[in-house]
Amino acid sequence: MVLVVLWKEILDNLRDRQTVFYALLFGPILLPLVIGGALVAGLKQARVSFEEPAALSVSYAERAPNLLAFLQANNMDIEAAPPDIERAVRRGDVPVVLEIPDNFEQALRSGQPAPLILHVNDGDKHSSMEGRKVKTLLSAYSRTLNVLRMQHRGIDPSIFNSINVTLQDVSSNGFRGQLLASLLPFLLIVAMVMGGFYLAIDTTAGERERQSLEPLLSLPVARQKLVFGKYLAVLVFVTLSSVLTALSVYLVFRFFAPEMPGGVLSFDAHTIIKAWFLSSPLVFFISAVLMTVAASTRSSKEAQTYLGLLMVFPMAPFFILQFVNVQSVNTTMALPMLSQYQLLERVVLQDTISSTHIALSVCGTLISAGLMLYAAVKLYSRERVL
Repeated sequence: MVLVVLWKEILDNLRDRQTVFYALLFGPILLPLVIGGALVAGLKQARVSFEEPAALSVSYAERAPNLLAFLQANNMDIEAAPPDIERAVRRGDVPVVLEIPDNFEQALRSGQPAPLILHVNDGDKHSSMEGRKVKTLLSAYSRTLNVLRMQHRGIDPSIFNSINVTLQDVSSNGFRGQLLASLLPFLLIVAMVMGGFYLAIDTTAGERERQSLEPLLSLPVARQKLVFGKYLAVLVFVTLSSVLTALSVYLVFRFFAPEMPGGVLSFDAHTIIKAWFLSSPLVFFISAVLMTVAASTRSSKEAQTYLGLLMVFPMAPFFILQFVNVQSVNTTMALPMLSQYQLLERVVLQDTISSTHIALSVCGTLISAGLMLYAAVKLYSRERVL
């Protein structure tokens, strides 16, 4: 009887285009492509590469031959600047223009700060990135001139270095790495919720509105068997959504091929499969939560409202872990969703994972799923469910 209910719910929802769209297309495919692709592309644009050659438009290049030689030695191809500099930069004809004033050489000879004008359009990402690159090179050239000036006057440049601080980052990720590592559990969990969202509404509040729930409950079938059949139908869609999402994330990072910070992040097939297995207990918990919340509502509109608010919970750990340093201890590992976020981040960062933490995450999630499913059975056992 459980399998009969399961097959009936699956067939009914496969006919619903909205359910199929959100469960098999929006969550698993469009969401990773939009969010993951945009994030990876944004990080790649923000990364300044000094190894790749780049063109630099220079106005009055003849006034600073040594500066231009330094820039050329650092992979900058010097080009003549357009006549109207501000208009060209504003329109995006050239990303940046370095203007050398007429008193540049005189200021250098007299030991004064030599003026330079760097025309940048901060409203354009490419111009802003190229501007940071040129400014970094100019700062390096300035430090070189400062050392030469002091040595020319018989002054040891190290005398001004009272303290020499060395920053040693012991983390394996950094902020950008942490953001990318959190992306995998975020997409997986949100896709799980989206996968069973409309199916959970249709199997409870939807049937109540269509007045098909009362004939179903009047059959000589135990209420818990009906609940288990509906629950398994939601579970099938949630599981399928998570599998498709894992495949989409793998393809997104495979084709975009971002430069991973520090070279420690991994989104290969082994990592994705391992991450999916660690997050798989959530399919039972999320399916039970969706069933329980939908069963406690009186209409589809009310169910959509409550389940819409429920979407905040899978997103909350993503934003919390970006700003709050939550340690991976036994207490947090017993909490559903939060433990999966922490475990999947470690998988992406290729950190070692304690077997105790895995056991706590699995047991805590499955126990919570059992409690939520028990609550759903109790709700269906009441006459108020009609």
